Amino acid sequence: MLWDIRAHMKPALSIIDLIPQVHRTPALAMLRRAVLEGRPATFRMGAEERELAFHDAQVPLTSPIGARVLLMLYQGGQLRLKKPPQKSLPALEAYIATEPAFRAEVARAVAADEAKRLRLAEIIADPACARPDELSAYLIDKVVSAQHGHGAYGTFQIAGIACHRELSRPDPAEDARLRAEGRVICWWRDAAGQRQGDAE
Repeated sequence: MLWDIRAHMKPALSIIDLIPQVHRTPALAMLRRAVLEGRPATFRMGAEERELAFHDAQVPLTSPIGARVLLMLYQGGQLRLKKPPQKSLPALEAYIATEPAFRAEVARAVAADEAKRLRLAEIIADPACARPDELSAYLIDKVVSAQHGHGAYGTFQIAGIACHRELSRPDPAEDARLRAEGRVICWWRDAAGQRQGDAE
């Protein structure tokens, strides 16, 4: 999942907390199962919708789509509560109502990512078409690897600028266990002669 999409999701427990008197941990487990495993089987979600509903990480995230699933679990009596359920959950329903805005942000993030990938492919095919403001250590590494191989080092012209890809050798004075291998560094000099990209 794109980072830009995750940035528009919220910690799942903070959304679960919008349900009064809910047992948080069992509710999180139920939401996870409902979205990722398709249990209970009454939920019919496509792969893309599942991905957008819940992100299982160190801090689980959910979106208005996941909140909608959570509300369905609540209304179906499948969440453990400390007190009888309420007729409505205004705070949870307000978050669910933001689903169209969330989906619009997802569409923008996906379109932007696709545009970046297409532009990278163009530059890999013709490094001269790159603009100086597009240069980055990542771009240099991708272009050199695609055009010359992963083990290629030296100076290469990208955007009409001399770009360097080097293997930085470990300093023998340093603890060999910390830096046993060299590190690939990519850099260039800007119009003012300042070094840009990876540090030495």
